[in-house]
Amino acid sequence: MAIEPNLKYPNKSRTSVDKPIGDVDLVENLPSQNVPHFYVPRTPQEAALDRSINTKLDFIVLPLLAFNFMLCGIDKTNIGNAATTSFAKDAHLKPNDISNAVSLLSVTFVTLQPLSTIIGRRVGVKYWISFMIVAWGSLCMAHAGIKNRETLIALRLLLGAAEAGFVPSVFFYLSTWYPKYHLGFRLGLFAGMYSIAGAFSGLIAYGVFQIHSSKYKSWQLLFMIESGITIFAALITFLVLPSKQTSAWFLSKAEREHSLHRMDIDVMKNFEVDQDGNAIKDTRMLSMRDIRDVLTDWKKLLTVVFNILATLPVSAFGTFLPLVVKGMGYSGVKANLMSVSPFVIGAFGLFIFVYSSDHFRERSLHTVTSMALALIGLIVMYTSSDPHLRYGFTHVCLAGAFSAGPLIVGWLANNTPLLGPRSLIIGINGYSNIAGVIAGQLFKAQYAPSYWYPLKITMILIAVGMLGFLGMRGAYMYENRWRAKQIAGWDEEQRRAEDRGENGRRGDQRWTFTFTY
Repeated sequence: MAIEPNLKYPNKSRTSVDKPIGDVDLVENLPSQNVPHFYVPRTPQEAALDRSINTKLDFIVLPLLAFNFMLCGIDKTNIGNAATTSFAKDAHLKPNDISNAVSLLSVTFVTLQPLSTIIGRRVGVKYWISFMIVAWGSLCMAHAGIKNRETLIALRLLLGAAEAGFVPSVFFYLSTWYPKYHLGFRLGLFAGMYSIAGAFSGLIAYGVFQIHSSKYKSWQLLFMIESGITIFAALITFLVLPSKQTSAWFLSKAEREHSLHRMDIDVMKNFEVDQDGNAIKDTRMLSMRDIRDVLTDWKKLLTVVFNILATLPVSAFGTFLPLVVKGMGYSGVKANLMSVSPFVIGAFGLFIFVYSSDHFRERSLHTVTSMALALIGLIVMYTSSDPHLRYGFTHVCLAGAFSAGPLIVGWLANNTPLLGPRSLIIGINGYSNIAGVIAGQLFKAQYAPSYWYPLKITMILIAVGMLGFLGMRGAYMYENRWRAKQIAGWDEEQRRAEDRGENGRRGDQRWTFTFTY
């Protein structure tokens, strides 16, 4: 039964991910005190609505997007499974062609992420996501026809372009449905599907490789079967995914109103006004100030740089773990099967870290701790010559490796309350996938079977990333203390003026805003 409490909200909201251009409302009842810049329920009725809305999102929107991300991961990394068969020989490839192709995919995948995210916000995230899924599914299917190096490279470049905007578009989309401290765990559940993709990819590959066909090679069947599932999923996504809160078919009228209300508070849209006290016109286009504010925010840009180092093990093992396991002395088919359990453990580790992060409302130390766990696994894999011990510690490594990515997205979203800059910084964070380029150049055939050299470099880079995040934590702590000192003597009117933007500052630039760290 739908909950219909007697709650009143403003007639119009300005937080929808897909709304008409030109809505302008007068902002009234600005906060008279330095209120927290995130949503918290004020009454039992609001808390009940939160539970109802989140439950529906958790069982409809989130699983659908997570399933698509799992397919995205499978379609991007199944070339690693194919590499354990006769794929290289049948396609007339040289030893390093596959690792080079993995790096080249990352070129388009990384460079096009901000642009793709901007396009998604412009045309509507629902429609853009559906289009991307069809595009990458079709390109993955075309892999079954690879006959030479040139075709492989062309398809990998196109596949990277097709998948480029999916993850940041979904991150932005979810950040407009879930309030700040409801978001991190959901981002983790979504991102966890990449580790599940690694597990399913190994299982599917193991099953497909048992099929004997007189017409198709086993690797061709792998590409065709997995991509066919992806294309079907695109149709389901288009039919089920709501484009905005007001058209969410699974929410009641009261739930739609409350969904908009809580997100208005969480993204500070109620406080975004011009010099005359009117709400700034909300469009789906980025303003030049949005771009300038993001590109001059050195703390967030450095966070993205360190995220490249944090996600390196994910990029490396997401594609090359079957080959690393094969190098431990296991057969090609069995190596695919044995790559399943490390990814499953990685998913459980991810869920634990992101849940704890939301619960304690803390990002940086959770990120560093997860990276430390990954580092421990890598140290044993690097120093030991025992194949059983090395294989066991791949589980330890992946238990921590998958957590940094969603935690950093949650951190960036928490510290970027305005939707325009938020969509851009999440898109720029897609540059963390440069880790895929690094992984492709590290895990080359000449370092098989031990892969000790790439493991050593990965360890060093993770350690640098950990130090970087600790530095960012210190920078945000210092900024919060400095701001607290500046506004300590302010009266009510000065705080109201700051919230109205009369001092030229907006969003997280306002001295009344407290950064998450």
